[in-house]
Amino acid sequence: MKENRYQITVEDIPITVIKKRMKNMYLRIKKEDGSVFISAPHQVSREKILRFASERIEWIKSNREAYLREAAEKEPLQEPDPGELKRQKEELRRRVEVLVAKWEPVMQVKVSGITIRQMKTRWGSCNVKTHHININLALAHKKPEFLEYVVVHEMTHILEASHNQVFWGYMTKFYPQWKTVRRQLNAERPE
Repeated sequence: MKENRYQITVEDIPITVIKKRMKNMYLRIKKEDGSVFISAPHQVSREKILRFASERIEWIKSNREAYLREAAEKEPLQEPDPGELKRQKEELRRRVEVLVAKWEPVMQVKVSGITIRQMKTRWGSCNVKTHHININLALAHKKPEFLEYVVVHEMTHILEASHNQVFWGYMTKFYPQWKTVRRQLNAERPE
């Protein structure tokens, strides 16, 4: 006998019933979207399945709500339209230019150019040969001190390419609170 599917509703919750060759009834909720399924042997009546679901409705409700909440939190953020993306890049570029202008005389370095782009694994990067810095667009939505830390960090690479003792010495000299800010920023990871 082949599988038979139909829908029932218990307290406004739709439940898909799947009748197939099996011995017992099983209840499951899909974590991805909170959909509820009952698998039952072919010979079990609709009334018995409704009773089975009704007896477990509180459990179904609480678990389904938890899964739906989780799924909503995991849902990717809506990609901004190209015009909005351009506006965000321009705004972040202006903020970075202000910070570069502030720090160049302090650090006695010169940044040759700034690129704002979406980066998956880094907050920023620096081409030590050309003195060009790249800043992650995700910083547009982060605290101002996070952006300042990344700008100073990338500018420090102009003085020292590696993350060695000399590099961190410069960071401590120019941006003494770098450890705290770095720890907070790294807890957020780039999107």
